[in-house]
Amino acid sequence: MILKVAIKDKEEDVKKYKSEFHISFPLLIDENARVASAYGVSSHPETFIINREGKIIGRGLGNKDWASRSTKNLIGHLDRRAL
Repeated sequence: MILKVAIKDKEEDVKKYKSEFHISFPLLIDENARVASAYGVSSHPETFIINREGKIIGRGLGNKDWASRSTKNLIGHLDRRAL
C-alpha cells in the first residue's frame, strides 16, 4: 500500500496533481496537518510505502513518477525485503 498525504492542500490541487503524475492510489488530504504530525512528516510531498502487515517500509520526499518502471521495481524490492 502507498499512502500519500497532501498537507494543507486544497482538493482541486490534489486532483490536478494526481492527474498530472498519473497516480492511481488514494491521496489523503490533511488540511489541518494532524496526520502529518502523527507520522512525523518533515516536508511535503512525502510518501509512505506500507507493507501488507501495516509496517512502513519506505518513505519518499518530493514528487515521484509512480508509473515508471524503476519506481515499481523499487516498491517490489522494498516489499520483498520487508517480508
